Amino acid sequence: MAPIEVFFGALVIMFGLVGLVRGFLRELGVTMVMVFTLFFLSLVDGTVAKGMPRLLDLIGLDGTAEQSALYNCWLHLLVIMVVAFISYQGETLAFAGSTPGGAPGIVLGLMVGLVNGYLIAGSLWYYMDKFSYPINWLGFTAERLSPLASKLVPFLPSAFLGQEVLFGQSMLLYLSIILLAFRVIR
Repeated sequence: MAPIEVFFGALVIMFGLVGLVRGFLRELGVTMVMVFTLFFLSLVDGTVAKGMPRLLDLIGLDGTAEQSALYNCWLHLLVIMVVAFISYQGETLAFAGSTPGGAPGIVLGLMVGLVNGYLIAGSLWYYMDKFSYPINWLGFTAERLSPLASKLVPFLPSAFLGQEVLFGQSMLLYLSIILLAFRVIR
């Protein structure tokens, strides 16, 4: 199995190519939805983590720390994957305007696609790391992280953009507001 940073890079490049084809106005809609999703997950993260052992006990499953981490990880990954799928599927939340032709349109589509890849693939990696890689079917474990992967973890979206910057709020809140303003202002 390739190192996790190779898998992550391949996903980011794939999303960049998708952005190249779809155009940057459609991709900005996905960016806005993903930033809102990451902000929402950062708000409910502590509540979900505290409630998971009790929920597992209520439904008759083992509420140990390992099982709780596994189900927490799956819950976060599924939310991100479902939101990403819905964001790309069918009628999307596209920004108004027209895509510039030629090289500027190609570069903008590629760049916003790469950002979306960073947000989606990076968030999946972040939650796998946060819960100590409880899902072993990909072969990624905390012990097998390369030195490069260990250095990249603090720069994953929820770790990097989730930092408190102003008035005790994360950058995700301010990015959400800015993207919403750009969507509303025509």
